[in-house]
Amino acid sequence: MDFDSMTLGDIKRIAAAFGEKKTESPFIGKYVIVRCKDAGVHAGVLVSASGRNCVLKDARRLWYWKPANNAAFLSGVASEGLHSESKVGCPVEIELTENCEIIMCSSSAQKSIMEAKSHEA
Repeated sequence: MDFDSMTLGDIKRIAAAFGEKKTESPFIGKYVIVRCKDAGVHAGVLVSASGRNCVLKDARRLWYWKPANNAAFLSGVASEGLHSESKVGCPVEIELTENCEIIMCSSSAQKSIMEAKSHEA
C-alpha cells in the first residue's frame, strides 16, 4: 500500500475498522443495581450506559445493603431484594462513573428497593 497516495476517505475507512465498537446495553430501560469504584452501590432504571459510565433515573443509593431471604452478595440483592436492615437514600437521577458491574434486578427485588423507607441520618 502506498501511504503517500492515500486519500482522506482511505484513512477514515482504516480508522473506522479499528475504532471503538459501540453497543447499547441490553439493560437500557430496566431496573438495575450498579456497583461503582468510588460512588458505592445504586439501584434504578438504566437510562444510558457508555464504557464505565451510566445514568440512572429513580435511583436510590444503597448505603447499607443486606440481601433478603438469606441470599448472599450483591447478586442476592438483585434476585431477592433488600433485608429490612438495609439503608437506602431517596430517589434521584444520577450519572455514575467508574462502574464495576451492572446487574439486572428481578421484579420482586425492584419492588423491595423501590418500597424501602428512605434512611434518615
